[in-house]
Amino acid sequence: MNMLFAAAPNPFDVKAALLAGHAQHPVIVHFPIALFIASAVFDVVAIWRKQPLLAVVAYFNLVGAAITVPFAIATGLGAWRWQLEGARLKGNLELHLICGLTSAALILVLCLIRSRLRAKGDSPRAAYFAIMALGLMMVTLTGHLGGILSGVETP
Repeated sequence: MNMLFAAAPNPFDVKAALLAGHAQHPVIVHFPIALFIASAVFDVVAIWRKQPLLAVVAYFNLVGAAITVPFAIATGLGAWRWQLEGARLKGNLELHLICGLTSAALILVLCLIRSRLRAKGDSPRAAYFAIMALGLMMVTLTGHLGGILSGVETP
């Protein structure tokens, strides 16, 4: 009986949790996704309801997404290095990387555009929302591919 309990991992072992090569990316990636989607929703509602305060909320959600994007990229690249030992990517994994980097670039570009608009006191225009729509599509495609790769979704 003691052998059973001795073999069980310690649930409070922080080092084991933080250094698990596969665990960080699926957890961390949800932060930029959620913050970016929340930013888009708040932007649309701010225009629909004519509430400038919601546009401020949208801006800070977008900044949060831009801040967390590098962590999502780093953990994804780390998982590739640890799990696949840097092997050449192909198929859905390669497509997931391309879509993820494209999504990250779109989020960062939108944050830059929005920061400049905020500094001038201007509101976002149609081009901003077109890029945001493209970003939402890319984030959705990236997440879908990530779900297939993780086994959550079946192809």
